[in-house]
Amino acid sequence: MKKHAPLDLSHPALKQLAIDLPSIGDELMMVDNLPIPPYMHEPFITHRAVAVFFHEGAYDISVQMRRYHVESPCVLVLLDNQTVQLHSVDPQPKATCIVLSQRAIEGLLPNRVDSQGLYRSILDYPVLPLRPEYLPIKDHTLALLRQILRLSEGNPNSLEAAQNLIRTFFFSVPQFKKTPPAAKSHRDEVLFDFLDLLHEHFRRQRNTDFYADCLCLSPKHLSRVVKQASGRTVHDWIDEYVTTEAKALLRSTDLTVSQVADALCFASQPLFTKYFQRTTGFSPSHFKRMMEGGVSLRNKRK
Repeated sequence: MKKHAPLDLSHPALKQLAIDLPSIGDELMMVDNLPIPPYMHEPFITHRAVAVFFHEGAYDISVQMRRYHVESPCVLVLLDNQTVQLHSVDPQPKATCIVLSQRAIEGLLPNRVDSQGLYRSILDYPVLPLRPEYLPIKDHTLALLRQILRLSEGNPNSLEAAQNLIRTFFFSVPQFKKTPPAAKSHRDEVLFDFLDLLHEHFRRQRNTDFYADCLCLSPKHLSRVVKQASGRTVHDWIDEYVTTEAKALLRSTDLTVSQVADALCFASQPLFTKYFQRTTGFSPSHFKRMMEGGVSLRNKRK
């Protein structure tokens, strides 16, 4: 399935954007202050792993439908084939990006099935705030990595050295592995459980009754508690998950509108088109054409 990345992170493309691009070919690259085009505010699917070290600025972002507000300094880790949406950036952040190929990330995370390992932590907590005492480690890691990349030509061990350095950084930061905050009330518990189920089943299930049955609650009780806990209805949450995934598939793959409808288990393309039109104000075909043209729909709506 051919993919159209919203921001090309290949070595040739980054070379055009960055005056200075320390790299090991197309396997691992470093770039400072990568510009964020306005159309990045629509959902997209990642095609490379990226670790973004934010030095200044704040942002709101969703990764795999989970929303985060983060203040610098911090690190954002995106793995390949994840659904991402950038909601706001204030101001344009100062950041250093480490871009890794599939081979590089597999070497960095050799054991993806280890639930206690680095890969599991990244999946669960893609945003890592950095306490002041760990900023020197971050600065020294980036400086040493930059030097390894500059001296990589002719050194067959450069990629492994860079991978080991990146791995060492993450394991050196104790707050990287965290436990989810404990629910403070019945409402919170129901909301967290509902969102976990929604994250797992939203592509196939868009009915309140399904989630209520899974939680052994009546649909009416589930709807009331979710509304009280989040200020949004069950259907609001379902619409957001389904629409975000639909947007990401439409803009980041060569899937047709009909194929996207199939991927999201709609009975027909017309039903999917009607749903998408209701939740976004645009037809799927129009959205896809606008994204291929690099147009920000946020600006078009004004």
